[in-house]
Amino acid sequence: MKGIVMKLRTPKGYLATIGLAVSLILISVATTDVANAEAITKPESDIAVINIPHPKEGNLLMLRGIAGKGTASFRINSACRTMPVRFVAGDFTGEHIDVGRTGSIRIVITNPNVMRELLAGRDLISDMVRVSSDATDQGADLFLAKGLSADTGFVINPGRNLLADMFGSRKTDVDCASLSTNLP
Repeated sequence: MKGIVMKLRTPKGYLATIGLAVSLILISVATTDVANAEAITKPESDIAVINIPHPKEGNLLMLRGIAGKGTASFRINSACRTMPVRFVAGDFTGEHIDVGRTGSIRIVITNPNVMRELLAGRDLISDMVRVSSDATDQGADLFLAKGLSADTGFVINPGRNLLADMFGSRKTDVDCASLSTNLP
């Protein structure tokens, strides 16, 4: 019987195989890094915008104010929703109320907790949050983009009517692209 003779290969014979293995490892690491980089991109920030397109001005005894119905648009965790709202604003002097001058009202909510409270069906009362007329005010919970001054007190009720107060307001999931004109 003939003996089995093995020929030992030198490291030079394995260089091509080692080079191919290292190349495959580098390619897989590079594609993993790209996938991770895409997953880490920052989502759009949470925001809500309340639009009251046609508020009405009025008086009730010593109060002077405005009231109207509108829509709240929300983007929270990259999901978008809309909800009908009722709006009332006013004071005893009426100095800050003039619908003829202001037209529509636009309120931008930047605090996620305030957004979630409104979505949960709780009233938004201006005395309970920090209101500003300056969009760059980082400490404000919301800012008044159009139609009101920061001195005017207001209440926003989720829903359109008394039934919404009893059973909850109707929220509608929408495509965020459809809200691109409402949400900054």
